[in-house]
Amino acid sequence: MSKGQDGDEPIFIRSNWGTSRYVYNPRNPVGMGLIIGSLLFAAVAMYSLRASSSWSEGELRDAVHAAVRDLEATPRTLGSWTGGYQSVIRDAVEESGEGPTSGGGVYVDAADDPYDEDADPSVDLFEVTAKDVDAAFCLSVSPPEPEAVLTSVEVSLSISVEEGRC
Repeated sequence: MSKGQDGDEPIFIRSNWGTSRYVYNPRNPVGMGLIIGSLLFAAVAMYSLRASSSWSEGELRDAVHAAVRDLEATPRTLGSWTGGYQSVIRDAVEESGEGPTSGGGVYVDAADDPYDEDADPSVDLFEVTAKDVDAAFCLSVSPPEPEAVLTSVEVSLSISVEEGRC
């Protein structure tokens, strides 16, 4: 295909696998450089895809605090179709603008212990975690979630955040 200055090995050669396509020639220094460069490019691309699709501890912390600010800023309308506090908190964390661009991987679980006699009945506890990090955040939400009814209820939330499990 293309010969070097001294008539050495070409940069591209025909494939030995029965096809008529050209491939990099590993016996040519430029061909070897192209092979290594292609592998490095693929590795960097895979790493950047992984990094942009997973949570870090700092991103989760920022997302939780941004979601709390957003939830406390305006009253929320709850009804049987909204899914309650769990889905409202999860949606607020995912819509905070922090974290991976592909979204998902955020889990909000109710952390109230019905057998804990010392638990404060005026708050509901929720634990926020993400798939890729070990960090957890405990949200104390008041007022407690209203019973599911067919009509909508507007609530102003007061939320406190603590790092760690509930």
